[in-house]
Amino acid sequence: MATAKPLTIAYTPDSDDAFYYDALETGRLLLPGYQPVFSREPMSVLNRAALRGVYDVTAISSVVYPQIAERYALLSVGTSVGRGYGPVLVSKVERKVADLSGRRVGVPGVPTTGWFLLRCLCPEAVLVEMAYDKIAGAVAAGELDAGVMIHEELLYYPQMGLRRIVDLGAEWCERNDLPLPVGLNVIRRDLGQAAMQRICAAIRRSLEYGLDHAEETLARVSRFGRGTDGHCTKQFVAMFANADSVRMPADVRAALRVLFCQIVELGLSPIVPPIDIVEGWAIDTRARPARVA
Repeated sequence: MATAKPLTIAYTPDSDDAFYYDALETGRLLLPGYQPVFSREPMSVLNRAALRGVYDVTAISSVVYPQIAERYALLSVGTSVGRGYGPVLVSKVERKVADLSGRRVGVPGVPTTGWFLLRCLCPEAVLVEMAYDKIAGAVAAGELDAGVMIHEELLYYPQMGLRRIVDLGAEWCERNDLPLPVGLNVIRRDLGQAAMQRICAAIRRSLEYGLDHAEETLARVSRFGRGTDGHCTKQFVAMFANADSVRMPADVRAALRVLFCQIVELGLSPIVPPIDIVEGWAIDTRARPARVA
């Protein structure tokens, strides 16, 4: 019997990403010929790792893709899409975007999609890079004048007494009349076309398994993000692990091109990369009977 090849897969320590991979990570589904090895890191860390080609499959901020397109292809599965929502800019007291000129604003990494959206809307803000799950606390403590919320922080910040200045994602959607592709899943091109297709299909089947067994999957992934005490998991997963994530729809593909053009216009990338997407052939992932993970 041939030895299974290790396949390194990295995602953020948040409930929606964990939901995508739960069936594969817990052994409910198999990917014959491969042994997935999972890593969880903040998006800012994954973005830097993608620039070095560390993982075979990884989550990234959409704005990073033009810099890694030569090494990685886009997967049609696992896209985080905001339809009228996305990263949110918050503060402790009532403010307007114009009030943030010259003020300290926390961002969850440079570059990230939240950072990009803030830069577009308020380029005069003084950006302070810090861990995404520490920004709300820093704003509440008065250490920052404002902060960009991502992941479950999008839903949790009101519990910390913070106020929304603007939904940066909604602002982008309104300006461009398109949904916002916040995050992407990408795969190394040097795995080969056949392998990329099979792996994409396996990830899709894992997400579909989660959607088909939502209650049990949500129970397992609720330890991520703000955890059960945050009471955010179910709503957050519904926002970013859904039909848009199962297979990237046409309007999201159009939105990617618009986003990449904006990145070039800001001088963050020299070229708009090709939008070549691995669709994922149907494969047998050999579902196992459910068991306690």
